Amino acid sequence: MGNNCLVCEKDSLKPSQKYPGLQVCTSCGFITAITNISDDELAALYRQDYFHGQEYSDYIRDKAAIQRNFSKRLAVVDKLKNDLHKKLFEIGCAYGFFLDIAQKQFTKAIGADISADAVSYAVNSLGVSAEAGNYLEMDVEQYDVCCMWDTIEHVREPDKFIKKISTEMSRDGLLAITTGDIGSLNARIRGKKWRQIHPPTHLHYFSVATLSKLLERHGFTVVHVSHPGNLINVDTVLYITLVIQRRRKKLYKWLKRLLGRLGNLYIPINLGDIMYVIARKV
Repeated sequence: MGNNCLVCEKDSLKPSQKYPGLQVCTSCGFITAITNISDDELAALYRQDYFHGQEYSDYIRDKAAIQRNFSKRLAVVDKLKNDLHKKLFEIGCAYGFFLDIAQKQFTKAIGADISADAVSYAVNSLGVSAEAGNYLEMDVEQYDVCCMWDTIEHVREPDKFIKKISTEMSRDGLLAITTGDIGSLNARIRGKKWRQIHPPTHLHYFSVATLSKLLERHGFTVVHVSHPGNLINVDTVLYITLVIQRRRKKLYKWLKRLLGRLGNLYIPINLGDIMYVIARKV
């Protein structure tokens, strides 16, 4: 497609003045990174260090909070699904924390993730069904519900993912997605300093409008939009703010020692810039 927009398919991607290093579609407003990263290079980003020191301070340690957040998301899906929705497939399942919950509510819950380390933990430590690899290259049996939790912004070709999901999903199936909302007030105020802008791990920046347009183009109708908050570990907040964003590792370590066990507490945070979108296949 050359320089065509993956949302509206028009040849209208131009360098963004507001977001250096990103492109904006002058037709639909979709924003994406300027990068030629390959699938192999992308896979290399999501090794063990990504979950333990790069993007997260300690992903496994935060399991309890992550699962509580997933339970809230699953409760929304549960209100929209029907009795025929028996099989769930999760793209970007990471360490299997969501599948661990979902398998109790579905006849079958299967996941896939590009990180072999994460999938190994999911299968061997939690006993869930998951496969390491690129979903676009997998043969998957028909499913009724698909979840992409904080995943669509990471994949190189999200339009191909949505198209494949639409092909493999049963009629009236549900697709649940969470991702950053670049159209949110916080994102618009922060501009190029918005916390979600960090290619090459985040490649695509949707708004409610552009994500809805992509979903509708592939046979989905949006049935739910919200901006929920999450529980997050105090230590994780400090790590992301001081180490990842500001490179102040010494200050982080000092505060970590000062706080002691208080750093293990969980607090609710909602900046209004993470959207939760559910669409139904028509």
